[in-house]
Amino acid sequence: MNLTKLALRRPVAIFVCILALVIYGVSSIFGMEMEQTPQMEMPMLMVRASYSNAGPEDVEELVTSVIEDAVGSLDGLKSMTSTSSEGNAMVALEFEYGTDTEEVKTDLQDKLNQLERQLPDDVEPSIMEMSMNQSSVMSLYLDASENSDSVLYYAENEVQPELEAVSGVASVEVMGGKRQYIRIQLDEEKLGQYNLTMSDVSSAIASADFSTPAGTIGRGDQDITLKGGEHFDTYESLAEVPITLQSGDIIYLQDVADIQMAEDENSSISRARGRENVMISIDKNQSASAVTISSKVQDVIASLNAANPDKPINVMNDSGETIRESLMSVASTLVLGVIITMAVLLVFFGDIKASLIVGTSMPFSLLTTLIIMSYCGLTLNTLSMGGLVIGIGMMVDNSIVVLESCFRRGDVERDFTEAALEGTRLVASSVVASTITTVVVFLPISMMEGMAGQMFKHMGYTIIFALTASLISALTLIPLLFCRLKPREHKGRITRVMERIENAYGRLIARLLNLKALVILVAVSLLVVSGAMVTHIDTELMPMMDQGSIRISVETKPALKTEKVSQILEGIEAILEEQPDIDEYSVRSGSGSSSISVYLKDDRSMETGEMVDLLREQTADMTDCKVSVSAQSGMSIGGNAEVTVQLTGKDLTQLEEAASQVAAMMKTHEGIVSTSTSLSDGNPQAEIVVDSLTSRSLGLTPSQIMSTVSNMISGTTATTITQDGEEYSVRVVYPEGTYEDVSDLEGVMLKTGSGSYIPLMDVASIEYSNAPQSLQKLDGKYLVEVSGQTRSGSAAKTSSEVSAQAMKLSLPEGVSLSMGGDMRSMNEEFSAIYTAIASAIFLVFMVMAIQFNSIRFSLVVLISVPFCAIGAFAALLIAGSSINMASLIGFVQLAGTVVNNAIVLIDYTNTLRREQGLSAYDALCQAGRTRLRPIMMTTLTTVLSLIPLAMGIGTGTETMQSLGVVVIGGLISSTFLTLILIPTFYLLFCGKDGQTPKKRDFHPIRRLRARFA
Repeated sequence: MNLTKLALRRPVAIFVCILALVIYGVSSIFGMEMEQTPQMEMPMLMVRASYSNAGPEDVEELVTSVIEDAVGSLDGLKSMTSTSSEGNAMVALEFEYGTDTEEVKTDLQDKLNQLERQLPDDVEPSIMEMSMNQSSVMSLYLDASENSDSVLYYAENEVQPELEAVSGVASVEVMGGKRQYIRIQLDEEKLGQYNLTMSDVSSAIASADFSTPAGTIGRGDQDITLKGGEHFDTYESLAEVPITLQSGDIIYLQDVADIQMAEDENSSISRARGRENVMISIDKNQSASAVTISSKVQDVIASLNAANPDKPINVMNDSGETIRESLMSVASTLVLGVIITMAVLLVFFGDIKASLIVGTSMPFSLLTTLIIMSYCGLTLNTLSMGGLVIGIGMMVDNSIVVLESCFRRGDVERDFTEAALEGTRLVASSVVASTITTVVVFLPISMMEGMAGQMFKHMGYTIIFALTASLISALTLIPLLFCRLKPREHKGRITRVMERIENAYGRLIARLLNLKALVILVAVSLLVVSGAMVTHIDTELMPMMDQGSIRISVETKPALKTEKVSQILEGIEAILEEQPDIDEYSVRSGSGSSSISVYLKDDRSMETGEMVDLLREQTADMTDCKVSVSAQSGMSIGGNAEVTVQLTGKDLTQLEEAASQVAAMMKTHEGIVSTSTSLSDGNPQAEIVVDSLTSRSLGLTPSQIMSTVSNMISGTTATTITQDGEEYSVRVVYPEGTYEDVSDLEGVMLKTGSGSYIPLMDVASIEYSNAPQSLQKLDGKYLVEVSGQTRSGSAAKTSSEVSAQAMKLSLPEGVSLSMGGDMRSMNEEFSAIYTAIASAIFLVFMVMAIQFNSIRFSLVVLISVPFCAIGAFAALLIAGSSINMASLIGFVQLAGTVVNNAIVLIDYTNTLRREQGLSAYDALCQAGRTRLRPIMMTTLTTVLSLIPLAMGIGTGTETMQSLGVVVIGGLISSTFLTLILIPTFYLLFCGKDGQTPKKRDFHPIRRLRARFA
């Protein structure tokens, strides 16, 4: 009350404060960074080590296992996953949330330093930090279907340096394109005639192009540098490179080789819409803003395109633009919520002044919230903006209650100032309590650990700031404006309708209070029915943002030739070309894995999830590859739509058998579109085994033999020359097809130390093997994953069914089964949110116990919490939404919101009993009728303001859509039950004082007073 009196005495001070809020609030909007989601820290470190020319088994035994044994005792280690592949070892260490990764990184480095003597000599492990915020922000491409080399040179030497200079850019990767080189194609027959080898020719070329410093020499009064050498400026001039024969004669390179410009054979593929291109991927730093980088990169592109119109740079994907669109969409939802709320206020109050008085609390609260958000370092993202959307309806709750109370006192008090003071006094305690109950439920959300805590703490803090600001506004600005504007409540049609509703409710509650058992039975029955609804609602970790972006991952058989990989990708591209809703797509391939990024049109007829399902069905039966189709989202988690079964054990043979059983079972499930395992068919290898004794007797060492064979097959780079400002490598090769097949090695001739030639097979043999492509381990045991792609929206249900069926399989002894992928993360995050819900309910109970100074009345109010599930589950089922992290956060919010109406009702009931001496029955009847209108108004403003969010209007609202659905359904059901169920339980908890009066001894004066009060 002192705050209200201060506001009424110092109106100029309030005006100046509002002016400051406008100035600093608007400036804070332009000063805050924009992001898709809050920055998230992942407590994960990776150890990588290279062991050249070692197979997966050797890498696993000599490198991976040694590292695992050393780092397995680190503090806070949650799980350890390793992958051993040819020449590489990778160990991923996941720690518990809250672990200080910097401290752990230091301990990890110390342990790795101690492994110097245990690891092979040339193995040096390194540490990498995993970040969910360092990601690709833009994808650019240049058409390279013609003159690929010049386009690649332009991209690497002009475009890439310009982009790397942009502040906040972590790396710029250039992919695709064909690089030109100077090919020295040897004539094997002429080499034999001159008794030359590839090594002789390569050495001659390397020694012909050189530059050697000769020191310094005087010239007059100066010392100048002296150097000399021979240079070749064009590839044609290489024809004159001299080669000295053993006889002493000199021939020229053109006598034994054909010299020409050539293009590299593609070991990788980069295409856009079927046309060869050069792709440029831009990654940002962890702390950088994607929106800011996008804007700067667009400026660089415009400048480069203006300077080089013949080589235009095109934008394939721009996450900065997507973020801007998402935030603008959420902002429009926010504005729409404000308009709806104002309309509700106008309808109920029937006076434009009254509507404006309450409406001022929204900009006041919004601007205050934005200032505090900026000061606390929060960003504008879909979660924090979603918090503002959710808070719009709740921001006016306190103002509605205060203004409605002022109106009622205005009917008694002639002076507006007295009416404002007395009206605010009557409800001050209830609005403070209701605000605190709502605020405290968001404290557990803001302090949660894990992914859910990092994602939703921005939303929690935003709502806390907004509600605190709205409370201050209700206690200061609303009474002040009531005094200054002097609004009058118009007794229009809506008022008369409300009076009839209030009278009808009074009669209804009077009857139902005599039927307490029936009321409780009906409420409990509805609660049981709502529990049955849960089985028909799908579950997922996090809903996908429909950004119209799809990723297709293609894993081909090991060692498959590039030409065959290209044919497989062309088959998928043909499928994409048939889809009219697809705008662009790009293909990237290399090192046995390929990916296709698909971007849908804005005016598409199919949702992204529907397109994903269609592409999964069309690619399910493709041979020689594993195809995985998933929707891409701005969210860092969830949306995988895969069921993953993890099998662990110490015997790979047993794991392979178990994986076959699980895969066969999953193929029979109707919800699984396609199935794959992490086991490969093996990586076919051929090994040249050199007879060391025989080779040395002929003046050859095994390393010389292997170097010769390698050069014959792959060629050798002799030197580089610069022509027209571009550097070209000079490669000496045999004609294409000379050594293409293993059988061709039988024709390889080796030059001995005496100058004679012998066949390779005289000193070596070829042995064949089928080594695994990679070996995976989880916490020291071998790991095999069986994955199945599901239809969109059914992953959780299918996962539960698959898990139940898998548990019934007779797996080999020693094989353990668990669910992986999103299911594991979902269980962990859901557990954290369930704990937050329990904490929120307990905090609400504490606040009410302090407010009412009564355990009984606190429990009465708390009874309304579980019954909000009736409407929440019904709304999820009707809307087709899922139970996910966002919807569970909605339940947390309901725990603090649904009690507000009960608090207002019970607080006023207690006031009537205390100040007017009414019985519990009479006080409940009168309090219910009096507080019906503010209860309906606060509920309607909150519900209607959330309708745009619940309907998913705009881009990027899918993340918070299920939260809006839960809050709307829960508020509607809890409001009706509060008006009926809470009075019933109140009477039960009152004991003898709560007995309903009988007709024969009902006091007529009390009856009249209750009717006309």
